[in-house]
Amino acid sequence: MYFMIKKFYKTLLTICFMISLFFLHTEVLKSESEFAPKVYYHFFNYPVKNDFSKSGLRIFLEVPYNDLLFIKNEDYFESTSEVNIVLWDGDNLILDKSFENSFSVVEFEETKSDSIFYLWENSFEINPKKYEIEIIFTDKNSGNISKGKMPLEVKKFNDKTVNISNLLFLNRIEFLPNNIVKLFPVSVNNIAVNEENFYVYFEMYMPDENKELSIKFNVLDELSKDTTLVKRGNISLKKNKKYDYFYTDLKDLNLEMGRYIIVYQIEQDKNIDKTTASFSVAWEGLPGLIKDFDKAVDQMKYIASGNEIKKIKKNKGYEKFAAFKEFWDKKDPSPGVNGNEKMIEYYRRISFAIKSFSSSRRPDGWMTDRGYIYVIMGAPDYTYKQAFDTYRSPPYEIWYYYHRNRTYTFIDETGFGDFILISPIYYEDSDMLN
Repeated sequence: MYFMIKKFYKTLLTICFMISLFFLHTEVLKSESEFAPKVYYHFFNYPVKNDFSKSGLRIFLEVPYNDLLFIKNEDYFESTSEVNIVLWDGDNLILDKSFENSFSVVEFEETKSDSIFYLWENSFEINPKKYEIEIIFTDKNSGNISKGKMPLEVKKFNDKTVNISNLLFLNRIEFLPNNIVKLFPVSVNNIAVNEENFYVYFEMYMPDENKELSIKFNVLDELSKDTTLVKRGNISLKKNKKYDYFYTDLKDLNLEMGRYIIVYQIEQDKNIDKTTASFSVAWEGLPGLIKDFDKAVDQMKYIASGNEIKKIKKNKGYEKFAAFKEFWDKKDPSPGVNGNEKMIEYYRRISFAIKSFSSSRRPDGWMTDRGYIYVIMGAPDYTYKQAFDTYRSPPYEIWYYYHRNRTYTFIDETGFGDFILISPIYYEDSDMLN
């Protein structure tokens, strides 16, 4: 039995979910060599049928095809890899297993794809407690290795009350013979949900399958001052199994850009269990440096006119993003290539200026004179800095752009880091404006 509830939310947005979960980890394993494959892992902790002395741990690994070496074999291309799972309880080795697997593709173009992933998964039943787990992935064809070691806490479940697993975010679910459910977790932290579906999935146990089960959820704004409630919903299920699973399509959350917390709670006969995950929402095509879309529009003031910014701001929701994207598409130096280099570089400079030129008096470093010059001109070839001299002059900086034969001088007349530009600006030299 499964439940697919379509009435939780409907949306028209194309969104990306950058997942950071309470129990579910989506991480990149550290590389042994410069060209080692990027490996993303997910942990799923669930109740084991008929044995509450153990807890279920399902491990998913995903690797983009273009990080693997495929060997041509007659009419197909083959990849062979090995996964080694090592589990430690303090100094005691609990598990050390290796799994080798091969798969093949027919089209050579697939082997170069960064959007198609090899998926490996395996399940283990272990004692609920805190561990340290090491995952080693080896591309057998190239010899490249990626490995990662991290703490792992496995939840204890109880047969006397309701139990819920952690949340798993999926982009696909397949239902196979013999009641087998094939899960396809999101692959990377930036997940496009504009394809078909985006699911949240969990498994649960209820001691009495004849009693009604309540499922509730809350979506909270993680970045708001009081963690404001954004969405909520609930459903009651009257026909249940002791062990079951639940999933729902979240593609239509209709959330603005930001960071959120989602809490699922199940309740039966006043017994309650809950699980929590956090995620971020952004529209596909935005640089990862953009965390606040409205602020990103304001930050266009160095490259867009006031009227162009007003045109974007008058829209709402996805229409606002579409207007934003239309502006940047016109400035894309290489249309058709993944990523808009100029937009990415612009917001990289904005981010650098905020980190480098902000102060207690000027928290928005991108709006300072140094921030302005950095954004429109880029990093100087050389910077000369003169510290405060009581008897001679206030602190100042000279930025040298040798390749343009230009210099920019900034003076801190107050001594509080408020550097003021005293040189003329040569807009014709700006790589960002031209």
